[in-house]
Amino acid sequence: MSLRLTLPAGATAELDRVEGERFWMRASRAYAPGTPLKAAVEGVAWVLDLKVARSVRRDDGAFTVDGRLVNLTRPQRALVEESLGAVSSA
Repeated sequence: MSLRLTLPAGATAELDRVEGERFWMRASRAYAPGTPLKAAVEGVAWVLDLKVARSVRRDDGAFTVDGRLVNLTRPQRALVEESLGAVSSA
């Protein structure tokens, strides 16, 4: 399962995995390490604050972007966990 996101400049992503404060997503573009991102969550009026650690090009032309979640509220964490079917350890 994944959570669909809209990133700055019209880029899109799917949040695939969260472990504690760490995230991994499949994105339509790469981001430099340290880049702060505001990701709009599809279907809700929330924006997730993300900080990029690295981007790696995949064989299909997309990018695996990982980093950490910043200032995640309890309702946001519950939405992420429910959408991904995971339990985070924060």
